[in-house]
Amino acid sequence: MVVHVSTDSVPVRDRAAFFADALAQAYLRNAITIPEGPRPFSASLTSDRLGPLQVSNLLAEPYQVSRTRRMISHDPDEYVFIGLQRRGASAFLQDGREAISLRPGDFTLFATSIPVTAQYGESLEIATFVLPRRALAVPDSDLYRITGSVVRGDEGLGRLMSSFLSRIVDTADSYTPEAGEEVARNATALFATLTAERLGRDGFDVDAAQRVLHLRVRSFINRNLADPDLSAASIARAHHVSARYIQRLFQSQGTTVGRWILRRRLEECRRELERISPRVPAVGEVARRWGFTSPARFSHAFKAAYGMSPSEWRAATGFPTEKAYGTIRFDIGTDRAVLFEGGDRRAPRVGQ
Repeated sequence: MVVHVSTDSVPVRDRAAFFADALAQAYLRNAITIPEGPRPFSASLTSDRLGPLQVSNLLAEPYQVSRTRRMISHDPDEYVFIGLQRRGASAFLQDGREAISLRPGDFTLFATSIPVTAQYGESLEIATFVLPRRALAVPDSDLYRITGSVVRGDEGLGRLMSSFLSRIVDTADSYTPEAGEEVARNATALFATLTAERLGRDGFDVDAAQRVLHLRVRSFINRNLADPDLSAASIARAHHVSARYIQRLFQSQGTTVGRWILRRRLEECRRELERISPRVPAVGEVARRWGFTSPARFSHAFKAAYGMSPSEWRAATGFPTEKAYGTIRFDIGTDRAVLFEGGDRRAPRVGQ
């Protein structure tokens, strides 16, 4: 169902608060700053949903939006935003990287789990595509290396994606539910392929059929992390191939199915342990929720990856302030977590 919101019928003095509430309803809570200008602020937002993909088109006068650690800690879910510049100019700052002067056709990706500031210029038109984090079948270690960077819409895969995303915005209200689901799947696969290309992964230089299967398998794993019986055999049965073939897909990426599943489970547990909520689940409950059947094995794996026990992690990071702890990423070679700040690799401060 298409939803349209506009400030046109709202008194000028109330437009900033109205717009902030509209963005919170459409996306997540943000802090909005609207500079004084020669004419009253105005904005309109049109949104639609294609399966798990939320598609929106925003027209607005200049404003700034930001999400802080405190805001992030109160949001129960995590999403990936893709912002496509259609008119005007924008600048984003996330994870120490600044995407300046996006031209029409350019786009940028950012994760809602990391503080971000966006500055939008005059006569703005920007399309946004919002996916649940788990729908994008790439690990945090890959996603966080490209958030906040610009993808130019006039070169390489960026050209294809810019055209494809613009087409989705213009035709979103014309799809049947089934067609919308297929469009969302194609868009998700393109985002994952873009991630691999920008990271220079040789493993994605295989034939198209194998690449598509690998992306589908990753998505399947993300959807079934809570199943303690998730394994190469169960994945193979669901995709009508052999378990050996599934293992080879992951070996081409320098890992194994088991290590990949463990990594994703640990990432989800870490995310939940950091979250502030009215009801704080026990560590064992968090582990069971993400497929761990042995508390001892979970604690050992968590400490091996993050350098401290789950309880210690919660005590150190579970109640964040405006001070950023940095981005936790897995080191590709060792599968151990390393703290990155502003794009630089540094020794972890937490739990030293």
